Amino acid sequence: MEGKTMSELRGPHNRGNCPFYVNPENPLSAKSSVDHCVNCVKSDKAQLENLIEDLRQIALLTIIEETPKYDPDHPSGASYITFIKARVCTRLWSERQKVLRQIPYSHQDALMNTENHNPLTEVLTVQACTIENVADTVIQKIETECLQKYLPELISKLSEKERSIIELKFFQEFNGTEIAEMLEISEGRVSQLTKSALEKLGKAYLGALEKTKGNPYRDT
Repeated sequence: MEGKTMSELRGPHNRGNCPFYVNPENPLSAKSSVDHCVNCVKSDKAQLENLIEDLRQIALLTIIEETPKYDPDHPSGASYITFIKARVCTRLWSERQKVLRQIPYSHQDALMNTENHNPLTEVLTVQACTIENVADTVIQKIETECLQKYLPELISKLSEKERSIIELKFFQEFNGTEIAEMLEISEGRVSQLTKSALEKLGKAYLGALEKTKGNPYRDT
């Protein structure tokens, strides 16, 4: 893409452009795709070189753990590949952030040693990981506790634009650029609205949790 560095093209926010293949009956068939994901996550961080095999194992374990959770009849309509790719990408980038936080390495040194580094890149990547993790939590609750029936009530807490973005991003798998074009707003605004929408959903969930003493979705 013209005008973008390789660093800016990496991360969960760009996973829609990454090729991915896995046979659900054979997790090892994802080896080539997993290697691609691991190389993307490792990117310019020399501190992660010794963890490549660990990251591969984490990716394969994620495929094994998440495959049984895939529901072809889920309202999102997401394919198995889309579902698994999102889980693997999010897990690996979350692991990357966790590892880098534990390594005593000067952030300023990192910026100086990365050619053409955009100072916003790391911030946006961390934000993307956070948003993806929260989204995964919400979606997993829907899948594991049969919350489809309660989703309209949670979504009703959002503004019209927030509802549109949640629908387009997490249920129709459009990326930020596409959503910005469809809604005629900037990509930055899409990111802001996504974050505010997820915060509202989280508060609605916690409020329901408080009322029902541990199960916000049990029938009354």
